[in-house]
Amino acid sequence: MQSIISIQGLTKTYASGFQALRSTNLDIRRGEIFGLLGPNGAGKTTLINIVCGIVNPSGGQVAIDGHDIQRNAREARKLVGLGP
Repeated sequence: MQSIISIQGLTKTYASGFQALRSTNLDIRRGEIFGLLGPNGAGKTTLINIVCGIVNPSGGQVAIDGHDIQRNAREARKLVGLGP
């Protein structure tokens, strides 16, 4: 079964040099319920912001239902809803 969200080798380093994500991999299949837990500073918000297209990754790939968030940003964003 194809993943609805596929994250491969995702990294994010901010201009200050802070590395929020280090080679993060995650696959969530259609119909799964998933919780993202971790201590403060673990990169949870950065990961969500990258998936939603709010923050640009430093490296790696994210695909939403097969749409790459950088190459097909418009199609990928149509499939994501963020409720803070």
